[in-house]
Amino acid sequence: MKSPELRGKAARGGPRGGSPGHRPAAPDRLRGLTVDAARLPETPESYRRLIDFCREWELNALLFRLTDDQGAALRFRSHPELITHPHALTPEEARDLARYGAEQGVMLIPEVESFGHTRYITAAPRYAHLADRDPRGEGEFNGLIPVDPESLSLMGDLYREVAGLFPSPYLHGGCDEVNWGGSEISRRALQAKSRAQIWADYLNSLDEICRRLGKELIVWGDFVLHKEREILPRLSKRVIVMDWQYYVTEPEPLAQAASQAIGQGLRVIGAPAIISCEWGPRVGELQLRNLDAFARAYAGVSDPRCLGVIVTNWVPSRYLQGSLWDTFAYAAEALRHGGPAAREPAWKAFGERFYGATWDANWKEVFETYYRITPNRHSCAPNWQGPRLPVPWASEADLRTVLTADAAEAPPFTELRSRILAAEGSVRRNWQDFTSFALSAEYLDYAFWRGRVVREAAQAPDSRSAALLIGTIAERDRRLVDRLDAEWNIGRFSDSPGKVQALFDMNPPDQLLFRMRQAADFSASLAGGGGRFRRLLAKGSRS
Repeated sequence: MKSPELRGKAARGGPRGGSPGHRPAAPDRLRGLTVDAARLPETPESYRRLIDFCREWELNALLFRLTDDQGAALRFRSHPELITHPHALTPEEARDLARYGAEQGVMLIPEVESFGHTRYITAAPRYAHLADRDPRGEGEFNGLIPVDPESLSLMGDLYREVAGLFPSPYLHGGCDEVNWGGSEISRRALQAKSRAQIWADYLNSLDEICRRLGKELIVWGDFVLHKEREILPRLSKRVIVMDWQYYVTEPEPLAQAASQAIGQGLRVIGAPAIISCEWGPRVGELQLRNLDAFARAYAGVSDPRCLGVIVTNWVPSRYLQGSLWDTFAYAAEALRHGGPAAREPAWKAFGERFYGATWDANWKEVFETYYRITPNRHSCAPNWQGPRLPVPWASEADLRTVLTADAAEAPPFTELRSRILAAEGSVRRNWQDFTSFALSAEYLDYAFWRGRVVREAAQAPDSRSAALLIGTIAERDRRLVDRLDAEWNIGRFSDSPGKVQALFDMNPPDQLLFRMRQAADFSASLAGGGGRFRRLLAKGSRS
């Protein structure tokens, strides 16, 4: 391990600079990243680090998601009754971050969910009556009733407050993944107007609020550009459409979608993904191809109504905060230089600039291997052919599922970890981030090992070997939880609820540390439970 002087925040920071005090103007082309503060607020200092990174890697925008189903990451003074995270930013902190971004040449674009993803509103008793739903009773998403005047009145208050904190010319209103139309008031409205007309009327009303505030409205493109295309020609030409297509790996359909929006007189922003519901702690090769495809498609659109690309990144509790800087750097280089041609130069630039390392064949193999072998989540990738991301078993039901599942060959994470260890000696900067990167590989390696060893033990479960195995698993679980917890505390709040309780509407893979803590508690109970573990193995072997 590295010497103490390389550890800690002093080794993590980057050079600071920029001209203070100016209002950020909209650049000709946006190149940016995303902060999902709405699902997990992180420390203001960690957001400043990300702003520094954007400046250093020539990114000029940061989409800052402030609200979602899980709560508001901003303490709205106009509506303190909303569901608000305990570590939500104060208005002063939000203003300071926006000001700091402006000083660094990085524009912070606030996002306030205004249609779907609005349980931060409707879970509050005062606004429960504004909740809409899918008329078929289906779907995991939700909606705010678009034809209730109170919905627009409330959004007007929130927009006004956010507009006063963020000097960006843009305000993102969300409006993706919406289920609506089942409420009584919506059903009555649908007797007089089509869904597309109600959609467009609501978005145009949001746009009018923005216009009065001196802002330009951005909305997501999943419905208006793809699912319900009748909305698009009805939209105000001031509205900006942000097209997210996370599973597309060729530029042609992305360019076609951009041209469709532009053909209607609208402006468009591309939105590939880093971590989305398809991935766990890391992304794989396919997601780099999604980044490449957007970079190539949007570089090829010369119309000024093509505003650029902002790379999205969701649910921070899925990944270790310090482990994704290499992906951020790749995104920056792809947006600047056009995708696949930037791949090896991007890894080299990242290793040298971020870690201060001497580039060699081993470093090249580390990055190429990690992206190649990263497993995909089952729920969001039905056609994935490789190994699935394991979810650490944390109950008897989980263990039975693992024991009866078909064994798949695990990716070579042990070999990858050996290469990371060999690279460790050349790290001269941002040491703590390197340890997070290494820990992410260790976690994935261990998650596969933890499932494999119990399946092997179930083939011949005797008392002595079972007791030794569960004791080993319990001890390794505890040590891993301690390390994951320590990593969390560097740039996240040490008393964050996301560490110790299930976040609203989250699946087990969405909370890496919390799930591993549950798994450790369960293995500890088995280790102290006499022959319970052996009996579970025996049942599994007979299933």
